[in-house]
Amino acid sequence: MENGNKTDWLYRELRRRIALMRDGEAFPTVRELIAEYDLSQATVTAAVKRLKEKGLIEAFVGRGSFVRKESKAKPHLLLLQQNWESWNITHVRYELEQAAVRHGFELETVRFDYHSDICERLNDYTADLIILDSLTNDQLTSRQVTALTQSAVPVILCSYAVQIEGIRYVCGDNGSGGALAARYLAQHGHSKIGLLYCEPHVLTSEAVANSFDFVAATCGCEVTLLDCGMQPGDRPELPIREFAKRYAAGEYDFSAMFAISDNGALLAIREFEASGIAVPDTLSILGYGNVAMPGNERLTTVNTPRDRIAEEVMAMAGNLLNHRRNFKTQVNVLPVMVERRSVRTLPVFQVV
Repeated sequence: MENGNKTDWLYRELRRRIALMRDGEAFPTVRELIAEYDLSQATVTAAVKRLKEKGLIEAFVGRGSFVRKESKAKPHLLLLQQNWESWNITHVRYELEQAAVRHGFELETVRFDYHSDICERLNDYTADLIILDSLTNDQLTSRQVTALTQSAVPVILCSYAVQIEGIRYVCGDNGSGGALAARYLAQHGHSKIGLLYCEPHVLTSEAVANSFDFVAATCGCEVTLLDCGMQPGDRPELPIREFAKRYAAGEYDFSAMFAISDNGALLAIREFEASGIAVPDTLSILGYGNVAMPGNERLTTVNTPRDRIAEEVMAMAGNLLNHRRNFKTQVNVLPVMVERRSVRTLPVFQVV
């Protein structure tokens, strides 16, 4: 690693360290940092100089250097979200904004290009804490994990469960959500079910689909996979329309369908009804997410409570910023069923 790269690395490491220190706390001397990091005096001096220029530490002759944090009425939190539009992203942002107000935080939102790797740019942002929502792919590389765990300021993943040591997250319990959906449809008499995979194949959607498949099988249900072949940024209208036409033509015989997003479920209601399939009289449709979007007033859905997720995010932020210990840094919020009018009860074939 060249000297300039070593300086950049040490600067980021010391910024991360300062983020966890209190205002006025003594900062290590150059000699102590040389011994601790086994780096040259030139590298350490250059990194410390940048910290001073940024106002992160202040040096006093004969006393040493001390952490200096700008006094703010409210801690500054930064929400990073992808720049594609979705009702889910909008709903998450709204709940986080409301929770931030309740907890006395200032929340700023920045949208980033979903084609880019935001993990590589975390240290480009200035904030007391970063909330990272809507990653393009939650199957993280080792390089991304390193960026998240060694960021200059604490990072909380919102809506993504990445069970790796050092990663902080708050997420709806997607495994429990898929299981809840399967039990619900089985308890309402549906033994043949379509699984509408209308989201990209990432860990969160896989958790929903896999648990649904497993629990449906234990309930004696037959599951037909309807995979839209989604990539990040894609829209599922065309494949759902094709599935509706094939259902109307008699190619499928399931009585209920579980869509792993509310957006997909509402599109399915529209397309299947356009093909002459009555919902729920002929086909029951169950959604996932309980996203605040037009049309969901009739949709029975698994609710991943975004208000509770937002509260947990802000509680974790408060614990981190106040240097508390012994609190959970990986939180799964249990889902609940929201019953409306898109699922019909058939004669129960099996008590679950």
